[in-house]
Amino acid sequence: MQMSKRYTLAVFRIFQEEISASLEYGSKALGPPEVHVVKRLGEISRTHEVIYDPPNEKIVCTCKKFESEGIPCAHMLVVLRNDFIDELPEYLILQRWTMTAKDKCVFDFDGVELRESQSTHLGGRNIELVRAFANCLNNAPFEVYNKAKEFVYSLQKEKESLSACGSNSTTRWSTMSIPSSIDVRPPNIARTKGSGKRLKGGMEIAMVEKEKQRRTCSVCGKKEKHNKRSCPMLKEMLAQNTQEDSAVYKDTQNSTIM
Repeated sequence: MQMSKRYTLAVFRIFQEEISASLEYGSKALGPPEVHVVKRLGEISRTHEVIYDPPNEKIVCTCKKFESEGIPCAHMLVVLRNDFIDELPEYLILQRWTMTAKDKCVFDFDGVELRESQSTHLGGRNIELVRAFANCLNNAPFEVYNKAKEFVYSLQKEKESLSACGSNSTTRWSTMSIPSSIDVRPPNIARTKGSGKRLKGGMEIAMVEKEKQRRTCSVCGKKEKHNKRSCPMLKEMLAQNTQEDSAVYKDTQNSTIM
């Protein structure tokens, strides 16, 4: 019940899960400084050690859940319950998980204070003042109500007078003239692009040199991109030989018939 009023809703649900899990554990004290061995009921091998030192406000568990997530683990809750602790100690309640986290200073990892914008800060301040004013008037006598009413009206008149005094400065800023010419010009565009010629690697240079040193064809005797099998002259010679063989074959057939 205590932490339902302190933790935010999301964190309180996680805390409830740890409370439910703590019901499945048991603990046994070993000695000073108070070291407690915590294990799940029915399990023998897996255990956790909790060092609990109330005078020095210290409680540490080997699971390191509190150090990593900022929420007391089930093992800590078992030890606290066995020590008849009804409420969670303040040193186990991190301010950043509570509903009033923004009421105090919040620091980042470098130790720099994190501040909200001025508008958000003023809005929270106004809400706080309205709540205090409402609590003051709750069940207040009629005389107190009249005094509060007069005080609010006087503040309203003072605000209106201050706004009227500051209207001249507002008008002066709103009626400023726009300059006819602008001296700021775009930068010059660079004409050159890229970083020059690409540097060739050793493998690429070797391939180029190999391409230059072409082999000599054994049929035509030329250094072209072919060998003796794909030489054009060889194809012509084969075609010519085929025609000659065909002519000889025809002559042989004619002589046989006669």
